[in-house]
Amino acid sequence: MTNLDHILSLTRHGAKLRNQEDGSLMPLTEDFYHHAVEACNKGGYNAATYELIMPDIDSELWLAIWKDGHVDSGSPKGICACLAR
Repeated sequence: MTNLDHILSLTRHGAKLRNQEDGSLMPLTEDFYHHAVEACNKGGYNAATYELIMPDIDSELWLAIWKDGHVDSGSPKGICACLAR
C-alpha cells in the first residue's frame, strides 16, 4: 500500500481530522495530504500530526504525515514512537 493509498483508504472509511483551533471536524482528503507534505517541507519540519477521527472507533487516534510523504496512523503512543525513530 502506498502512502496515498493509506490516505484514500482512511477517507473511504470516513476519516475526519479535528481542527486544533476550534475542535470542528474536517474531511481527510488527497488535497489535504499534499498540502501537509508541502507545509512540512516549507516549514522545515519532519512531520505533522493530526487528531484522526474514525466512525465507530472511540479510542484516540493520530495521523502523522512526513515531509517525504510517508503516512502513519494509530494510537498516540504508536505515532510518538514513529516520530522518535
